[in-house]
Amino acid sequence: MKVSYRWLTELAGVDWPVKTVAERLTMCGTACEDIISTARHLDKVVVGEVLAVEPVPGADKIRKVTVDIGGETWDVICGAPNVAVGQKVPVALAGARLAGGIEIKDARIRGVLSRGMICSEAELGISDDHSGIMVLQSRTIPGTPLADQLDFDDYILDFELTPNRADSMSATGIARDLAALASVRVRYPIPELKPSREKTSDVIKVTIADPEACPRFTARVIRNVKIGPSPWWVQKRLLTAGLRPISNVVDITNLVMLETGNPIHSFDLDRFGSNEVLVRRAGKGEKLVTLDGKEHALSPEVLLITDGKKAMAAAGVMGGLESEVSESTTNILLEVAYFDPKVIRRGRKELGFVSEASTRFEKGVDPNNLPHASARVAGLFQELCGGEVLDGLVDCYPTPIEPRVITFRPERCNTVLRTNYPVERMKQIFTDLEFTVEDGDPMKVTVPTFRHDVSREVDLIEEVARIQGYDSIPDAVENLGPLFTPLHGEDLFADEVRRILTAGGFEEIVGHGLAGSREAALLDPALPQLKIVNPISEDLDIVRNCLALSGLAAVKHNHAHRNMDLRLFEIGRAYFPPDASGQWREEDRLLLLVTGQTPALWREEPRPLDFYDVAGAIGRLASHFRWPGTAFESRSVPYLDEDISFELKVGSVGAGPVGKVSEAVARKFDIKQPLYLAELSISDLIALCRDKAEFEPLPVYPAAPRDLAIVVDVTTRVGDMLDRIAATAGQLADAIDVFDVYVGRQIEQGKKSVGVSISYRSSERSLSSQEVDGLQQNIIDMLKRDFNAEIREK
Repeated sequence: MKVSYRWLTELAGVDWPVKTVAERLTMCGTACEDIISTARHLDKVVVGEVLAVEPVPGADKIRKVTVDIGGETWDVICGAPNVAVGQKVPVALAGARLAGGIEIKDARIRGVLSRGMICSEAELGISDDHSGIMVLQSRTIPGTPLADQLDFDDYILDFELTPNRADSMSATGIARDLAALASVRVRYPIPELKPSREKTSDVIKVTIADPEACPRFTARVIRNVKIGPSPWWVQKRLLTAGLRPISNVVDITNLVMLETGNPIHSFDLDRFGSNEVLVRRAGKGEKLVTLDGKEHALSPEVLLITDGKKAMAAAGVMGGLESEVSESTTNILLEVAYFDPKVIRRGRKELGFVSEASTRFEKGVDPNNLPHASARVAGLFQELCGGEVLDGLVDCYPTPIEPRVITFRPERCNTVLRTNYPVERMKQIFTDLEFTVEDGDPMKVTVPTFRHDVSREVDLIEEVARIQGYDSIPDAVENLGPLFTPLHGEDLFADEVRRILTAGGFEEIVGHGLAGSREAALLDPALPQLKIVNPISEDLDIVRNCLALSGLAAVKHNHAHRNMDLRLFEIGRAYFPPDASGQWREEDRLLLLVTGQTPALWREEPRPLDFYDVAGAIGRLASHFRWPGTAFESRSVPYLDEDISFELKVGSVGAGPVGKVSEAVARKFDIKQPLYLAELSISDLIALCRDKAEFEPLPVYPAAPRDLAIVVDVTTRVGDMLDRIAATAGQLADAIDVFDVYVGRQIEQGKKSVGVSISYRSSERSLSSQEVDGLQQNIIDMLKRDFNAEIREK
């Protein structure tokens, strides 16, 4: 949504600088993404008068144009087809910088010294029109700076609006927020109508056949309009909003739509063919030729405006060619209506195009502002088109839509926001937003029908928060604890995970949450899928049931662009089978992915990334969050390699699968190198975090290290051996580590040699050699008995 800064400040009645306006609106939720100066390409551009147009020898597409730029006569080479003697045109002088980075310099072309350039609107950054040069009003004076002549010293504010704020699809909607921030009232333009004696109701009749699809329809008649160009002030407001001026009638309807948010449509009354307006559903196969010249075969999904029999327009989407306003139009039937957003969405999808009107109707317009919008258009027709407005408005409104009344508890507002705002300040905010407040306990707030998004008490609390200022709300967490003590709220946990993983060389990816059902079945055919009723494509027809889907797609995309070495992570949400209540579960998860090689460093050669890089990242997280202990237990996961497929156990809790993606699954994603991943449940990990670090005194007594070289069957799990060694050694085993695993010619086939280092230590005394040797022998006896192990001499 683009709006003129000057227009907004005029409506709101504030004189804040443009940056202040943008910042204050952004901080209240109406986000201004960009500020664009309208005069940025008008420096060193003046008004010129075309004195002569002559051909250039040897050139068919360019001509020599002689222009008066105020006391000086210059020759300019011009290729525009619409240049003509007597025109007043914009001339860019040497040194001017036009849109697209064009810098104007004097140049000799085909033997003619061309001084400057005659410009189009696109080259001046005024609009996208580059079909020909811009022609100015004839009364302009040659030599006048174009910026002064156009009075175009303004800014375009480009807003990124949230879908719920349909009211902000208008200048008055945004100005309403601006006025509330300044605690003033919007200055609504007041239509000044001088109606004729003839009544509209004597000329036109309105019938609504489907009141649910069209709750309200208003009609007005304006006679004897004169079609022509709009005055420059109207064109400026359209241009700053990104719309191209067409004619005074079309421009006025567009201007009022931008101003009020209510789409307006004008019919040529003489071509309409009837004094009856019937709003009904289309018949199956009924034909309509729209303004773009295309014929459409319709279905009952499309709502029509008809002359009682024949379709004249697709309601809320696009008008019909047969009743289009043209240069010969003199009498106008003016429609301002309210249509059900769902009906317009379905009709728009069937017709296959989006219009400014349909966009607003789909989001929801104000049904109770129709009379004002109609009077505003009629007043401008009367002022700028010489129109004669018939008396009265035909207003078909079978079941009026009433404003919502919501109970509001000020103490609840302060509790939710952790604030202490006075009740009077809350009432003032509601009043500034044009809500009506009725005192009581609780108070009652009447929400105008232009605010469809406010339906509950919590919505009113949000209005208080955003107008008062989010920066006035205290932090949700008051006690941040001692330095380096991590906090484990979900957001804080995610931030800490990001910090640790990025410090370890991982890069974050963000999946969009959708996936393909075929790819999901490849990973885990048994895992139920949550289908999307209206998918945006066949390849994205479910919400993902595991983050691995997004991760594999990201790896595939990177490999297609020859980015082969990846360490990636994602914190996102997946959807899992219904629980006992029948509701699908949403769960936040952490995905880790590694593939390729480590970076080449000056101190070490690159090496392949493997399972231990994933395990190492998990270890860093476990150390930081002080999880009670991690272990990898064998578990069969459909998309992981059978030999490297584990469940991460944190304490006694299973946090998720870890392992190597099977070659069969990797090939389906065009991944041709080993890929390792982990997908962990964030809620489980948060529950296992310990806020307080535990410290032990440094050891006083020396350690007694011993090593064992153990030959066992190659299928024996080393983790099981370590657990049994720890149980046998008891509390005197201070540390047990594997320092080597060997399989090769020096070992019997089907066997492996495992090197284990055991450090014995007591916190109370020094251990004797005999005591340590006894413990070591007990361990050897256990290994021979339980694992059929052979102990090699070291």
